[in-house]
Amino acid sequence: VRKYAVALTFLLVASGCSGGTETVAPVTTTAPVATTTAAPTTTAVPTTTLAPTTTVAATTTAAPTTTAAPTTTTAPATTSVLTTVAPTTTMAPATTMDPTNLPESVNTQVVDGYDYRLDNANVLNHLRPDNEACIFHSLGDATFKALWTRPMDQAETDQVMHCFGRGTEDGQMVDPPQPAGDPPQPAGDVWEGPTICTSHGVFYQPPAFGVAVGQPIADPTATVLDDGRIRLYAFAQGIGIVSAVSDDGRVFAEESGVRIAGTEAGQPRVWRLPDGRWRMYVSKVREIASFTSDDGLDFIKDPGDRLTAQAAGLAAISSPSIVEVEPGLWRMYYSTLAVPGTGPGGKRSGSATSTDLLEWTVDPGWRLGEGASHLTDSAEHPFPVIAADGSVSLFYGKFRASQGGAPDGLWRATSADGLTFTDEAYTGLYFGNDPEVLLLPSGERIIYYGNFDPSIGGQLLSAACTEW
Repeated sequence: VRKYAVALTFLLVASGCSGGTETVAPVTTTAPVATTTAAPTTTAVPTTTLAPTTTVAATTTAAPTTTAAPTTTTAPATTSVLTTVAPTTTMAPATTMDPTNLPESVNTQVVDGYDYRLDNANVLNHLRPDNEACIFHSLGDATFKALWTRPMDQAETDQVMHCFGRGTEDGQMVDPPQPAGDPPQPAGDVWEGPTICTSHGVFYQPPAFGVAVGQPIADPTATVLDDGRIRLYAFAQGIGIVSAVSDDGRVFAEESGVRIAGTEAGQPRVWRLPDGRWRMYVSKVREIASFTSDDGLDFIKDPGDRLTAQAAGLAAISSPSIVEVEPGLWRMYYSTLAVPGTGPGGKRSGSATSTDLLEWTVDPGWRLGEGASHLTDSAEHPFPVIAADGSVSLFYGKFRASQGGAPDGLWRATSADGLTFTDEAYTGLYFGNDPEVLLLPSGERIIYYGNFDPSIGGQLLSAACTEW
């Protein structure tokens, strides 16, 4: 709802995809909607940090499309609208956007135990992430949160419609206001913790990799090559999984070609196998799949699925990230995928273990989010880092926290056993999502993540933290 990156869950999930249901994968960021009138669309995120594919409708209200790649939040909407609302080129003022006029199925949608019913008194439930970011920065954090609990006054309605791209008086298209000032930061020492991170800034954004301006580059994942260089993979909207190389982990040069076609995968996570090959784990909405490569460039799909959403107890699954917890035993962390018409928030993270990196068994319970034993705020796109003492830290995107005033963005939680997470700290990376932490040959750790700017698209950033 701010500047985003998929993961923008945050940032979820955009994946480049079209075509068959089982070949479309989400990403965690957000592609802006092509019209200002389309109702909630098939979406994915993150930013992150990123939602259902454009060929598999996750609710009963969104018609599948064949032209839009899924994102963690909103896919292009020129061909996907509610089945009862015809697309137009203009948008009615807020006074006509009464959610009670929408099909009952929209107002009673419950997915993965999370209630997405529309509030009949609040037009904000129609927001796309780019609209949300505009409103948040225009009205401020306190007012933005208050609008979810009460009707808007006229001035607020005018600003909301301004952010929708239309003035309520003349109906003319207008440019959304630019964010003013620094993003809100936590008050006092409420979120003071061991993880204090400093961003290096953006190192990739459209039109890099041939991605159109306004579309996402998202979901960074990286590995250290045998020659000491760093290869970074990312999702490029409309293209697929692409790659770039760097000598220092900060400045990258694009590599030619596409590692995995856009219709095949989203939200990639690369893992170096014991035999030296690389395996890419990817999200495909209903399941996590994998591709393997001898050289890190040409990937071949592995037979079968690594883990299904059904087995994980989710409507859709995303963001597989792996850590070796002991010799010959690996744990994968994953999270909920966004559903159509929803922004960030309401996500939870689980885990599974494997002894061969192919067959995975779900761990009981939830690591973060609703149903977790301690940290129950929304958590998406988790990435694990293991310490010398065996404890595990998860970096993840948190949005719309129930804890009043908690800043959106990247957070870190710690666990002694990798299952029960009790301590949490804000990283300081505002509105970041889709994190990946890499140990460089120099001994420095670097974190790659994404966010989203409606006027630019999905961006990749890096940061360093004082403690890990």
